[in-house]
Amino acid sequence: MENGSHEITVLLRKHQAGNEEVVDKLIPLIYEQLKLMAHKYMIRENSDHTLNTTGLVHEAYLRILKQNADYQNRSHFYAIVATTMRRILLEAARSKKAQKRGDGAHKVPLEEHFIISEEDADQLITIDAALNRLQAIDERLAQIVELRYFGGLNTEEIAMAIDCSESTVKRGWQTAKAWLFEYLKGQ
Repeated sequence: MENGSHEITVLLRKHQAGNEEVVDKLIPLIYEQLKLMAHKYMIRENSDHTLNTTGLVHEAYLRILKQNADYQNRSHFYAIVATTMRRILLEAARSKKAQKRGDGAHKVPLEEHFIISEEDADQLITIDAALNRLQAIDERLAQIVELRYFGGLNTEEIAMAIDCSESTVKRGWQTAKAWLFEYLKGQ
């Protein structure tokens, strides 16, 4: 795994430097992890919640390629992926709510987009509002929640992505969960 991690970091840096040829080597190394990240998010949802993981992965990857961000390492790249997936899911949830209000949106086939139930859309929007509030109070705690909940990253990966110790991540996760519980209880 360590060799693969180093290779991913090297390829990401080459891509940032403008070498488009490395994409063919990079995609096979990261694709399964991206699908796993999308899947980890979806298994937390209600059983009637249907989402196309492949579509989510592809949309996230395309957006990330356009960003041309400065990836410090593999974990930082996956942190950016988690944030991007969160934004995509939130856009889908807001779109679902807008369609309910009759915004005139057209139907999109499953293979091109996601299906999000009204309940899931409400939940995503509520979680996003809570994360935005938490971010205003403590940005690091919000990052930990985002990377864990949306990105499916483990404690070690989160620590690498936000450049802190694993014990800090563990404490932050416990604190953030407690804060979110109280915040959501009041909603």
